[in-house]
Amino acid sequence: MAHKYGLLTISILFVCLVPSIAPAASFDCGKARTPFEKTVCADPKLSAQDMAMAQRYNTALPLLSAPGQAILRTGQKQWLKTVQVLCLDNKRKEGSTACLQRQYADRLSDLRSAAVSMGPFVFSRDDHYASMGKQALTGIPLEQHTGLPRIDHPLSPLAEQWNAAMVQWAADARTSWCFGDAETSAEQFVNFTVESATSDFINVKMRHYEQCGGGAGSEDTHNLSYWLKPGLPRLKAADLFKPDSGWEAFLSKRATQALGTDDAIVFNDGINKGISDPAAWSFTKPGLLISFNPGEAGAMASGILEVTLSWSDLHPFLSPNAPIPR
Repeated sequence: MAHKYGLLTISILFVCLVPSIAPAASFDCGKARTPFEKTVCADPKLSAQDMAMAQRYNTALPLLSAPGQAILRTGQKQWLKTVQVLCLDNKRKEGSTACLQRQYADRLSDLRSAAVSMGPFVFSRDDHYASMGKQALTGIPLEQHTGLPRIDHPLSPLAEQWNAAMVQWAADARTSWCFGDAETSAEQFVNFTVESATSDFINVKMRHYEQCGGGAGSEDTHNLSYWLKPGLPRLKAADLFKPDSGWEAFLSKRATQALGTDDAIVFNDGINKGISDPAAWSFTKPGLLISFNPGEAGAMASGILEVTLSWSDLHPFLSPNAPIPR
């Protein structure tokens, strides 16, 4: 499925790129033998997606360290195996071509963050794909994808600790998915955006979507903000705002105005909780982006709501060493 957050045949099925027969793909369609290869070659859009993915993958690979390249290759192999289960080995209402087009689009989007320079670091991805369980009524296989950020280089002891913290966060978060019921068959997706990175501070926005059993899908977001210092401390409110400066009242008022919930007293508690929780804060260049999960600042059906307050508006309240993106 095209999840809310988002084959490379080269380096997996083929050693290198070779000239192709129209429609173009990253491999020679004249030698297509498997159902997967034939499906890609039979559809111009899929062929174009395959070529685009090959280019994006080949661009990212040499930018990574040897361990980073191995992790990227492993994720790609898992993706290839999983999409064949999802789109070719089992019947779907949409058909194998449409299914593969969506999967390609998601993977193409993810590969944009396969090798990204931000601050002093090159960040990459650690992707895990699987298809465990099937929908009870339709028998359609379920999909699971966890994509985590990792510092590829330079890899200092603190950077290694940060990478381990990302993996640990995912392990801890998994215990609460589907209301903590590990036996429930579900579709699960985790993805990320590195919002800010300096030599001593990193902020990552994690996005999670799940559909448990036959229930409706749900989504949530969570920011992970760490100081790259001994002990890897998490960001606290006092690290960003001066104590007793009135920042809570200012943020609450501005968020309420932006969300249009002045009269919705029922959401006041959720808004006040969100504005004061560092897990809701994304450090973007335009300003502090505050995310409210469904039901916190509006109706569940409204999904995740976001408000951005400019750094210039927040300046009177900021602590001297606030990690503002430059």
